[in-house]
Amino acid sequence: CKNRVHRLQVREQRRQAKSTAVRTVASGRFGTPSYTMSKIHEGINCDVCGVRNFPGIRYACLSCHDYDLCESCQQRGAFSKTHAPYHPLQPVPTQYDFVQKFQHSATKEFQIYRCPHCGQDGFGLSALLTHLKAVHPECKNRVRCPVCVTFRIGRYGSDLLDWSLAFHIENGHMGFNTDVEHTFKTLQYAATSYSRGNPSWSIDADGAVCSICTAKLGTNGNIYSFLPCGHGFHRSCIDSWLENNNLSCPICLVPK
Repeated sequence: CKNRVHRLQVREQRRQAKSTAVRTVASGRFGTPSYTMSKIHEGINCDVCGVRNFPGIRYACLSCHDYDLCESCQQRGAFSKTHAPYHPLQPVPTQYDFVQKFQHSATKEFQIYRCPHCGQDGFGLSALLTHLKAVHPECKNRVRCPVCVTFRIGRYGSDLLDWSLAFHIENGHMGFNTDVEHTFKTLQYAATSYSRGNPSWSIDADGAVCSICTAKLGTNGNIYSFLPCGHGFHRSCIDSWLENNNLSCPICLVPK
């Protein structure tokens, strides 16, 4: 009798979890408040014309400390006493434009980074590291990290590096559980959800939300997992879901 009651309780918990996941997607939100992908560069000023929170492409100088241009100023070749027209600029789209551009991409790396030393662009993270080691092994110029600039991560989203860019990338961005990896996976999650018309990306100070238990995913990449469809969950939540004969994603129902 106790076993039967327990089975009924477990079944009801699964039903409620599935119902919650469906309601969450149907409402277009993962937690409250829902997150809207920004169409402007919030908190960023153009260092030439002074416009704040501007739309379009932000051009971040990789040679100057905390120096950014709006599209208009970049197109007319604006410069200053500290910023030279030949300085490499990292093009940074808004969050909304980033997802629009990459939502159907199957690549594992975004080939969007520019080398701060020579200006060559179109690098993924690993290709940029290879390039730096092969072409600029002895370069000691202080530069901004194009990865930190693009995702506005930590102090090096604005500051010049205190050491070589190759060392910074290899030790700060190529391992697991870094802020960049978490941001990358959150954006991957946003892209694969948004493309189906379900803007199911919600984020707060601690990151996205698991739709099975509705708790925060957190920033530790070891505790969450992404299915082939791109939707992310706590590893324990999705493992339990799949083990109990639910062999498909609880959000889009695509088979695992």
